[in-house]
Amino acid sequence: MNLVRSLPLLALAAITVVTSAQTVMSRATPPESTAELIKVSGELAQLKKLSPNVTAADRWQVLWLHQRISEQVTAASLQVDATVAQIDNEIARANEVRGYLSDRRDRAVSRTNLLGILLGGAVGATASGLQLSSNLTKPAAGVGIGAGALSAGIALTGIREEKGRNSTFEFQSNMLAEFFDRPMLPNSRYPETIWIFLNESSPSGPPGITRKEDLLQNWVQVRRIDSLSSKEKIDHLTSEPAEDLKLSIDDFEDRSAMLQDVRARISYLKRDLGELLTSLPPVEIQP
Repeated sequence: MNLVRSLPLLALAAITVVTSAQTVMSRATPPESTAELIKVSGELAQLKKLSPNVTAADRWQVLWLHQRISEQVTAASLQVDATVAQIDNEIARANEVRGYLSDRRDRAVSRTNLLGILLGGAVGATASGLQLSSNLTKPAAGVGIGAGALSAGIALTGIREEKGRNSTFEFQSNMLAEFFDRPMLPNSRYPETIWIFLNESSPSGPPGITRKEDLLQNWVQVRRIDSLSSKEKIDHLTSEPAEDLKLSIDDFEDRSAMLQDVRARISYLKRDLGELLTSLPPVEIQP
């Protein structure tokens, strides 16, 4: 009863923590830091210097600076879109394989449970029928013991089938590999801008911890991986088709969840790019 009563409190605490985390993560990176990331910090400083009093002589320079910054923002934004698209495709394929394996597992477990009920009931009824005769007491007991052993064996089979079957992942993508310094497929390398972004500290995150390190710590904390030295698990999360590794349902689920975490973290870069564009001083050219 104490556990049941404590569940609402635990749920409320979890909601509070999640809400606080979302509030913290909603803070944008300063525009100056974003400008440095996409290599337009010099252009931004020059634009701010010229903007208060733009003359006709500076008109083309100001327009060029705006154009240059906008082009770099667009390029970085497209890199984010391309990276997210690759991640989304890997997530979709991992979920597809996981769903297939889960369906097969569920059907196998259902058939095993049904078989256990039918056989247990039939043998149990036979044992009960034998007990109606006083001369068949011992055979009835033997049949009853056999029924119990049979039911236990079928139950153990159902428990083993709960894990489901394993399967290779035949999709040419391993977007988690670079996080664990594992070999990467050519289409699974993060663009330089995004990789630098992940290896920088977030202004609203833990001090001294990069976004990449924060993700790794979170994965260990929620038991996606036991530790950063869990070689076999990390091999499964970063596998490529040529390795022919057999992944379990849990491996596919963890891979998909971790990729979603990466996707969400990368998406913050687009918010920062928008903040940079918003912070640009307006162009007011006097005739």
